[in-house]
Amino acid sequence: MDLRFETPLPSIYQVLRAGSEGRIRLEVLAQWDAYHVRRISLTPTQGLPPGMPVEDSGGPLMAPVGTGILGRMFDVFGHALDRQPVPADVQ
Repeated sequence: MDLRFETPLPSIYQVLRAGSEGRIRLEVLAQWDAYHVRRISLTPTQGLPPGMPVEDSGGPLMAPVGTGILGRMFDVFGHALDRQPVPADVQ
């Protein structure tokens, strides 16, 4: 999907939010011209109609790092998938 921005374009690899409470996450893959970017979806896009506003998150996708994540399982957003407590010693 291509997105149009009237303001300065978000950078490549920037995470964008859309949908109710910003739950739909998108990542910019390319800038086509002064107004358009191509993106990929990081979450399901059900309920994202044409023309819905999209906002720039202000940064790229980030992953936790530190000894507390060794041997653990996380999704791409850093949420633990292994039903263990949230690690405390991560950045």
